[in-house]
This record gives sequence, structure tokens and C-alpha cells, in this order.
Amino acid sequence: HRRDHKWVKLLHDRPIGRFGDPRIPFVNGQQELIIHKAQTFLPDGTIQPVPDYSFNIAAPDDIAGWPEYAGWNDQIVSFGGIQDNCVLELDYEIVTPAGVLPWIEADIRLDDEYPVVERIVSVTVPKGFTPHYQLDRALGVRQETQHSTGTGSKTSTYRWTAVNLPGARDEAQAVPWTRRCPRLRFSTCPDVDIWARTITQRVDQAGRADETIKKFAEAAVEEERDPTEQVRKLAKKLHDSFNFVTSSKALLGLPCRGAGDVLRANYGNPLESAALLLAAVRSLGIKASVAVGVDATVWSESDTVEPTESAFSGVVVVADLPEGPVYVHPQRGLFRNPGNWGRHWLLGEDANGKLEKTYVYARGENEPSELTIAGKIAVDKEGVATGELRIRLTGGFYDPKALETADAQKSLVANMVGRVLSDFEVTGHSVVTLSEQVLKATANVTSKEALKSYSDRHMLKFGDGPAFLPEFPLPLHRSLRTTDVQVDGQLREQVDLTVELPEEWQVFVAPASPPPVEDATGPAFGTTDAPWGRVAQKVEVDGQTIRFHREIAITADTISPGKFARLRKAVNQLRATKSLMLVCGK
Repeated sequence: HRRDHKWVKLLHDRPIGRFGDPRIPFVNGQQELIIHKAQTFLPDGTIQPVPDYSFNIAAPDDIAGWPEYAGWNDQIVSFGGIQDNCVLELDYEIVTPAGVLPWIEADIRLDDEYPVVERIVSVTVPKGFTPHYQLDRALGVRQETQHSTGTGSKTSTYRWTAVNLPGARDEAQAVPWTRRCPRLRFSTCPDVDIWARTITQRVDQAGRADETIKKFAEAAVEEERDPTEQVRKLAKKLHDSFNFVTSSKALLGLPCRGAGDVLRANYGNPLESAALLLAAVRSLGIKASVAVGVDATVWSESDTVEPTESAFSGVVVVADLPEGPVYVHPQRGLFRNPGNWGRHWLLGEDANGKLEKTYVYARGENEPSELTIAGKIAVDKEGVATGELRIRLTGGFYDPKALETADAQKSLVANMVGRVLSDFEVTGHSVVTLSEQVLKATANVTSKEALKSYSDRHMLKFGDGPAFLPEFPLPLHRSLRTTDVQVDGQLREQVDLTVELPEEWQVFVAPASPPPVEDATGPAFGTTDAPWGRVAQKVEVDGQTIRFHREIAITADTISPGKFARLRKAVNQLRATKSLMLVCGK
């Protein structure tokens, strides 16, 4: 039995959509929905119950149209009498029969975008049965335990009470609520071993190959004989043709149809897509197993509670090949460790059948990712610019797995050139080093035509600003910030370009060297290293030679609002036209 009883006082019309027309999801025929109360308390004291015609059933947007989930409904409750200072009361209960769920679990955020006057969470279990639970950042949350003493079934109730929780806005690139908000997790699953084995065993049993699966696999790999490439092609075929249903509703009870049925239907939940891929790999004679992916930012092996659905990140197929295990996520494809699917745990069985925990690092997680671009550009009398750039990348700035073809390498080099020189093209390139640790390349570049001009003035633009932003974006557009900003990882960027002009030319406008950003929060930005990083740009003009130098370092994964205001201002200065434009000519 899960019961949710809430009172919400509306002080503004902004949250009406969320609270005035709530949706209650349930499975028709498998769960019973009981609405105990749904009514509006008007400011004058009168009570207006929700009329019968204001209860309507709709299909959930996230899984509508898939026959396997046709039983899911949304009960829409449309409150009336909504006005400022009214109070909405909704009390409903969902009853799930025994045997549907392997265990009971929840990951509950205690605060909200809006202030919470009081929140009470209680869990009632048979007496003597202790659920695993964990409170995070729960300063001031009161905890109680009550045991029934009457005749009949005896129970224990665990109760947590939080009062006067301030509103916590969800802002762009904020630290996920699971790491910044008061949080309560509980589970009746005995331990993480049982949690992982339950999932992997269901996928393993469903991952049996039949003739249909074998034909699918053979058509996907074609004439390929290399086992690693076969697995890659299978993953790509699945990615391109399969319909992944990622809604948590599709995971109720952890259902997993057989791989053959899943292939014929061509849609399925994360367990079923992994079962299909597992069966296809096995049909080629490759030994394979599965492991559960767990988001390491949501769950840690030091937690006192088992992973909940919020931490589940799919099931990974592990192909056992002579050169070592190959990991493949049904949606994300092959990945390495470290790789593009980082900050995850893989929970699977080792050779002795014991639970094995493998941490998958993100590229650049253990050390700053580096981007270095240096080179020289020469402009001739007609305004055509040519030159050579040297590019060096580490960590999150490239993925070796995605650069195994010449076209992919050329595309990356051209992309990096475009970040520091607008309207240039790559006429030739050479990848000097491509390893797990570093990529080094050289590029011959030329302006697509003569530099853009107005009258006898020519303009050369040094890209669109800092080159790190595509891989490590920042919320630069809104000035108001109340929560910490999460950066995808620490980074360093260094750009050193020299431009040589013809003898009879001169510089009329050089890119600006932005002044230091100073405020009351600390040292000047761009002249002194701050605890969270550094931003600086320097442009020197010496006759017909222009030297452009930009240096950026972000040395923190999270940045407080006050400090981010300085970072935002400095980066936006580097994005401004005056910081990027060179105007020159006769």
C-alpha cells in the first residue's frame, strides 16, 4: 500500500498546472487506485469537493502506444475553485498485490521547488523486519520508530518528519537533487548482491537465442569476422532499429520478455533490450554475460541502502573475448574504462559467481582534460590567410572509440580549427598520436576565401569564444543564480596563435584583452589563480605580427553561485566580438 496525502496552499497561479491538475499513474487491472479525498478549501472557509466529471483517465505520454504497457493509466484530478490562498487537499492510495514487486523501495526528495511547511514520510513493515534506509543532508529531520502492541498482526512504523524546508530551485546545470537536497532512501531488498542478481538472472534467462535471433545477428554483422567488430555492429544495429522504452513505468516488477518476443515486437524496456543484445551476441558463438549499470552520482558502495530505481542505469552486456572483456550498453554502444559512459558502477558476477563491482571512470575524471591549440597564420596581400595549427587533446575532449575512421578524425580536427578560426577550412591534416591518453594532430588551414572585408578593411575572427564549451558547457545566459553550478570535469584550455600581416598592412582593431573581473568575492579574475580556476587573454601587436594568447583553467567540479558570477562574466567577455575580432588592412 502506498498512500500520498498532501495539502498545498496556492499563493500564485504559476504552480496551478502541477498541483491543480495532478496525474496519478497506476496499472489498471494490476493495481487498485483509491482516492480518499480531493477537495479545495476556499479562502472564505467553504470546501469544494472535486466533482465526478473532473476525474478523467488519460494515457501516460511516456509509454502510450506500446501494447505491453496498455494497462498504464493516468488518473487526472482537476480541482475547482482555484484562487490565491486556496488550499488543495489530495489523499490517494495505490494498492499493489503481493508478488508483483520483488521488494519495496523509494528515493524521496524531502524539499521541493516551493517551500514545504511539513513533510512526513512513514514506512510500516511487519514487526521484526527492518528496512534499510539512509538520510542524506537531513539536518533537522526528526526520526521515530513505533511498534504496535495490540493483538493480531504486529508492525513497526518508521517515521521521518521535516519542517519548514525552504524552496530549492532547479536551475540549469545545477548539482542533481540527489546530491544537493535533503533525501530519504529505503529498501526492503536484503542486500546489493540480491538486487543485482535478481536483475541479471532475469536478463540472462531471457537472453536465449533462437533462429530468429540468429538471422538478425548474421544480417547485422554481414561478412565481418572480427569478434569485437561483430559486437560493435550488433550494438549499432540495435541502436538504429530498436525502440527503447526508458520510462520507469516499464520497469514495474522488473519484467523481461524473452529475446525472441522482444525482437518480434521491436520495443522493450532496458532489461529486454539487453536480453536481445545478449542473445544476439551468443548466437554468434561469443561467450557473454551481463552486469547492472548503477549511476555512481546517485549510489555509492558505501551507502547503507541498496541501489534504488533512481540509480539504475540499464544492463550492460559483457562479451568475453580473447583480448579481454568488451562492454556494450544497448543504447550507448561499446565503451571503455575510462570512456564516454563514465561515473557508473557495473555490478556482475566474477568467475566464481561472486558479486563483482567495477567502477567505470569518465574520461578526464581523475585529472583535468586539456585542450591546446597553437600555430601561425600568414595573410597575403589579397587577404587570403593560410597556416598550420598543432592540436593536443586529452580527457573529455575526445573519445578514442569514436575516432577509429579517417572521416571521424578529419571531422574532429576541422571542428577544433573552427573553434579558434572562423571561416577557415582544413586543406590537410595528420593525426600524429591517437591513444587512450592523448590525441596530437596537425592541420593545414586556409581561409575559405579572402578575409571578410569592408572597404579596404579586412576582418579575421578568432572563433566564437572559449573552445572548451562544447564538451564542458556552462549556463552563461542567466545572471541570477542561487544553486551551485556543476561542471562536467576539471579542464585546461590554452590557445596560442600568431598572425603575420603583409608589410604594407597595419592593425586597426586588435582583439581586446578583457580587464580583470573584480568584486568582493576574492582576487581579480584573470590575474591571480582563484581556488576554482583562472581565465586570461592577452593580445600583443608588434608591427605586422599579432600574438593571441588565451588561457582558461577550471579546477573545481562544482562552483558556488557567487564565484560562478565572476566566471560567467569573464567567459562572456571572451565570447564578445571585441575579444575575438582583428581588423587590419592597408
